[in-house]
Amino acid sequence: MQKMLRKCGVILALLSAVGSAPASAETMRVTLLGTGTPILNINRFGISVLVDAGKQKLLFDAGRGVAMRLHQRQVPLRDISAVFISLLNSDHITGLPDLYATAPLPTDDGRLKTPMTLFGPDSIENVARGIELMFKDQNRMRMLEGEVVEPATHIDAKRVEPGIVYERDGVKVSAFLIEHGHVKPDFGYRIEYGGHAVVITDDTTYSENLVAHSKHADLMVQSVAIGSRALERAAPDYVNHFYGYLASPESAGRILSEAKPKLAVFAHISLYSLPDIPRATVDELRERIQAVYRENFVIGEDLMTFDIDDRGVTQAPYSSEVRQQEPRT
Repeated sequence: MQKMLRKCGVILALLSAVGSAPASAETMRVTLLGTGTPILNINRFGISVLVDAGKQKLLFDAGRGVAMRLHQRQVPLRDISAVFISLLNSDHITGLPDLYATAPLPTDDGRLKTPMTLFGPDSIENVARGIELMFKDQNRMRMLEGEVVEPATHIDAKRVEPGIVYERDGVKVSAFLIEHGHVKPDFGYRIEYGGHAVVITDDTTYSENLVAHSKHADLMVQSVAIGSRALERAAPDYVNHFYGYLASPESAGRILSEAKPKLAVFAHISLYSLPDIPRATVDELRERIQAVYRENFVIGEDLMTFDIDDRGVTQAPYSSEVRQQEPRT
């Protein structure tokens, strides 16, 4: 038994090392920090995706627990180059205050010396100013103690419009409009580097604009919502309400069939239920997508990592146990 435990420890250490090692100059690395939604789920933290490209570490959405997931992947919070928010629903921004307050602290993960760079839709300035106000007194006290520097108490908020929103060191980020019911604007992002492309969609249902901007990406991170067949039969109005602005398994399969990514991974996974009807299983989700989309895809989990280079898209070894592990140093 002890030998087996030691072996498991070695495997987890290797997985942690794979996840935290920097991408090479020719590689983009995508890490699913959180794959969840507003639905509380201990195994799926709030939606957030980290993209390493060249010298840039770009964070797309900042749901609950994002600072903890970055810590688990041994990515210092101070190293985040920019944060991109797709829409202002709570589950996309609840991790921002933690990220903002923790990054400047004199810790191994912290010591940020400059303002956070934050991109987002209309009213992203309200989010930035609100966070600054929330921590105004704690910032004053920490500056008196010499624990943070004044520039790091600011957030540089930039409003996103469709088109190129970020371009640095060969990395280009473009924003495009996607469809999420009454929530407008809602943005997807396409990240290009070294001749490769990653598309991150988050909350959306099918739209021609989504497909057009996702064509032939190396990796497509796509959202999906599912009520089990039992839930759909028992409460069709309840489930169809969500399917009106979130991609059902069948709608998600259609999106991928038309976009044709080299590999698709599902994140921002909405698992609906009622007190007497449990959530759909991963197997049901997979089977229903496969009925529409016959190519390869992955049902994402927190801390999965993918590398994109001239050889294609490679998923790093993964064990769900890493979600509960303190990083090994």
